[in-house]
Amino acid sequence: MNNPDRCVVFVSLTGDEQIQCYSLDPDSGALNLQSTSNAHGPSGALYLHPSKNVMFTAHVESTTLASLSLDPGSGKLTLINTVDTGIGIPAHLTTDREARFLLTAYYGGGGITVHRLGEDGAIQDLVQYIDTGEKAHAILSVVEDRFVFVPHVCPTNKTCQFRFDTESGQLTPNDPAELPPPDDKTGPRHICFRPQGDVAYIVNEQGNTVTAHRFDAESGTLEIFQNISTLPPDYTEGGNTAHVEVHPNGKWAYASNRGHDSIVGFHIDTDGTLSPFGHVSVPASPRSFNIDPTGTYLYCAGEAAGTMTSYRVDQTTGELHPMENYTVGEKPFWVMVTTLG
Repeated sequence: MNNPDRCVVFVSLTGDEQIQCYSLDPDSGALNLQSTSNAHGPSGALYLHPSKNVMFTAHVESTTLASLSLDPGSGKLTLINTVDTGIGIPAHLTTDREARFLLTAYYGGGGITVHRLGEDGAIQDLVQYIDTGEKAHAILSVVEDRFVFVPHVCPTNKTCQFRFDTESGQLTPNDPAELPPPDDKTGPRHICFRPQGDVAYIVNEQGNTVTAHRFDAESGTLEIFQNISTLPPDYTEGGNTAHVEVHPNGKWAYASNRGHDSIVGFHIDTDGTLSPFGHVSVPASPRSFNIDPTGTYLYCAGEAAGTMTSYRVDQTTGELHPMENYTVGEKPFWVMVTTLG
């Protein structure tokens, strides 16, 4: 019998073209490899269908997307279908809350696609393609899917703001349609909101910063109020940030640094302002990390290291304490911690 609160960690391996599923011991944070599935392509970003019975993956070194049936008991994935979009390097994908549509951002060919989804999770016909320029790196919908944000790293260097019609699947530019970053070398990459939904954080690949934004839930637009470095003040060797997340309690935010190979922690003030409290070393080239739903553990994979490390989150300070290293495979691209029924 399945435990409805069972927590697992999925790891997407671009080089091995596989997706691994690890069981997570809630008392110790220890992981045990449960299954390894064929990703049917160079797997990159993952997204779990709201039903938790289907997994979507973007084949990051290709032009294809895949839908995979998920056995919640074993974590095993079986191909439903693949779709060749003809657009290079799909970097990130999401669905609306009802899983009627799959929205994808493309780093290479650029822009966004919207595909209709079948009841079984199959990726169906193309509803819309919007050319927003190259280097689109993430896509996020908010406020009951009324609004969508798409950060683009340099040289495009902008965040697109859209309205979304959940009946038709159509995206239309918001007003303003684009949010310019703090400077010409910022490179908005990934975006997240704190639990209250009033502040958004964007991590900037070329700028090595996190930008904080006020969010207007009526207009669906962002306004910058802070831009803060992710690197120590005495570090001068550069690098590129990758990912940003807010802890479930809303007190801390974390961002990963490739090059410095660290995760920086920030305290979040009541008004959303960030202040750094320290760095922890992580495996080389930390493209992806994820915090478990309880906020107890963080798991970070190093794309260049082929290793994932577990960290315990200090529930008083937010500091990360390394626990175990796991050899996962070639080019781990994405880490997802979730519960399965």
